[in-house]
Amino acid sequence: MGLISSLLLFPVAGPIQGLEFILEQIREEAEAAMFDEGRMQAELYELNLRRDLGEISDDEYEKLETELLERLSAIRSYREALTVPGAPLEDEG
Repeated sequence: MGLISSLLLFPVAGPIQGLEFILEQIREEAEAAMFDEGRMQAELYELNLRRDLGEISDDEYEKLETELLERLSAIRSYREALTVPGAPLEDEG
């Protein structure tokens, strides 16, 4: 695209490019939060504390702990797959 057409299309293309940039930043932040191993470990610690304080039952603790451990395992598998060239990524769905 030439300079003149870029200038003429700026009122339309500028906001679109800005929106794309913002959406990309949001996606990166969401991925960082979703794949934060430290956050999962903190949630496990908090869950253990809640059980020790009697806020949740042992059955509820086991259910939530299993879910958190599965998520932690998925995070570790995903990161491991990123470090191994050519390794297929697991489906996160």
